[in-house]
Amino acid sequence: MPQPLAKPPIPSPSTGTTFKVTMGILVCFLILQAIAVIWHFLPLIQRNLVERAIAANPPIPVATFTPPPTAPTPAPLAKAPQQPTQPTIDREVKQQVIKLVDESDKSFRVGEYDIASSKIADADQLVPNDPGILLRIGRIFEKTGKITEASAIYNRLLGLTDLPQQLRAQTERRLSMLSTPSPASTPTLVANEQGSDVRDEFGLQPGATLGIVDTRLTDEANGSKNLRIAIKSRPDIKIDPRQMTVHVFFYERDQAGNKSLTESKVLTEWLSPPVNWADNEPELLRATYNPPLPSDTNAPNLAYEGYVVGIYYNNEIQDTRANPGSLADDNPLPLYLKSQTK
Repeated sequence: MPQPLAKPPIPSPSTGTTFKVTMGILVCFLILQAIAVIWHFLPLIQRNLVERAIAANPPIPVATFTPPPTAPTPAPLAKAPQQPTQPTIDREVKQQVIKLVDESDKSFRVGEYDIASSKIADADQLVPNDPGILLRIGRIFEKTGKITEASAIYNRLLGLTDLPQQLRAQTERRLSMLSTPSPASTPTLVANEQGSDVRDEFGLQPGATLGIVDTRLTDEANGSKNLRIAIKSRPDIKIDPRQMTVHVFFYERDQAGNKSLTESKVLTEWLSPPVNWADNEPELLRATYNPPLPSDTNAPNLAYEGYVVGIYYNNEIQDTRANPGSLADDNPLPLYLKSQTK
């Protein structure tokens, strides 16, 4: 009888796999424990390291960073209250001097030389050795015939070390004119004419915006005369022709020697339009004198005597010319036109 087959044995679990799993779990647990310990003690370790570093390198005291007192600030603060005071005084003096010079120039243009001298002397007291003031003083001395005084002023002006070259050349020219004797020749139109002297380098009266730089009188038919007047403006000043007025007066003389303003119509015409002084060139004005025609045989026989010319700008006189000069003395032009004084 055959024997029954024996049952196969039950396989036992592999001990190697269990060990690996257990060891893996244990390692993970240890790693988590280590992370927890480090997380707990890390702030303490960092603080300990910082304290050791501070102990090894102590911080620099704050006082060491204080900037050295090389540029102290209290000094400018102490001077600040004094700065507005001095400029205020300078501006007041400047305005006063400008007013005095302007008044002197106006008086000079109308022949009031005593007033002009007084005003400019006051300006010289406020601002001594100013070139513009000294030049005006010298011109007034020239005009009043005080040649010695004028020469002394011009030499004083040339003694200024910082005198601009333009003023130096002008002063030297005027000084040379004082020392040069006048030629004994036949008087010309300009020599007979009042108002043709004492000019600046532009040919204008001191402080004037416009001026007469030349006049020419020519005889025409029937006793008429043409007076050509060259009027110049000061450079770099824009002229408004509407604010400019030219007055031309012709005078006559009767047989008894009495002088009077002509009753005939005076015709004027600009010869160089447009009249605007845009090119810094003189503008030419022609004035025509026509002798009056006697109405009957008993009318006085009048002869031409001369002329007086006045230029006004903004109703203020700028320059005058007269030939002969006695006409200007006998018939002075006003400083201002009546329309301004109303």
